[in-house]
Amino acid sequence: MISDELHDLPVQRHKDPLLDRRLTVLETRFETTLTMLPTKADLSELKAELKTNIHSESAHLSKWMAATAITMVLGFGGMILTMMARLPHG
Repeated sequence: MISDELHDLPVQRHKDPLLDRRLTVLETRFETTLTMLPTKADLSELKAELKTNIHSESAHLSKWMAATAITMVLGFGGMILTMMARLPHG
């Protein structure tokens, strides 16, 4: 049953004020929660922002990985040259 159909139903009066109060509290919470939910536009904006951030971080990490690989090659190359220089020639 959708909410418009609920408004068309005849009002049934309950004698229990506690039940009426609880129902009012639940309706208020439901309406408050619905206003806080994101719209499709909000979600698409967030998706675009996340894509941009992911691509930016990916490029940043790729640069660091390349720099680390070059440093390791140069470091190991230097160690190998040093070890070969210390070997007895003979």
